Amino acid sequence: MELQKRVISEDSAALAADDQDQELLDAAIQALERVYAPERHTVGCALRTVSGKIYVGVNIKACGYGPCAETIAIGNAFTVGDHQLSAIVAVKRSDDGKGYKIVSPCGNCRQMIVDYAPDTAIIYADGTEVRKARAVTLLPGHFQTRLTERPLLHLNGNGKSNGHAVRKQGERKS
Repeated sequence: MELQKRVISEDSAALAADDQDQELLDAAIQALERVYAPERHTVGCALRTVSGKIYVGVNIKACGYGPCAETIAIGNAFTVGDHQLSAIVAVKRSDDGKGYKIVSPCGNCRQMIVDYAPDTAIIYADGTEVRKARAVTLLPGHFQTRLTERPLLHLNGNGKSNGHAVRKQGERKS
């Protein structure tokens, strides 16, 4: 699957698609290809950290519910001490089974990414278009947790302050 060089950006030219996005997409597809099983693993994810390393994960279906691929990939990065995320993408097989398509993170994953890395670029699907936006713009009015309670103002999806506080990526609570 080839990512168009011009992904529609929600934020700025700084989020335009590049070769690193294609590498991330390829890694997500490869992760899913290694273990694809319709009854167990249907989504693959890849993320890049500011160190430049790529971490992957696949969803794990269990009785009723299981962790998403994004959760597994983030856990893989965090397990080795690489905590600063820069970009993330998830894929699943196309409906016809002949390829892959980019999928949007679910609400739980969006909240988790906002909690740990609000400025992370998320490559996601919006209908038939592929878009790229910072995590905080994909979850305006997000739930405030201890991780996001520090008073640093950010903007919601329409460019206006939403009054919610988030801590900058990598910043520790004082």
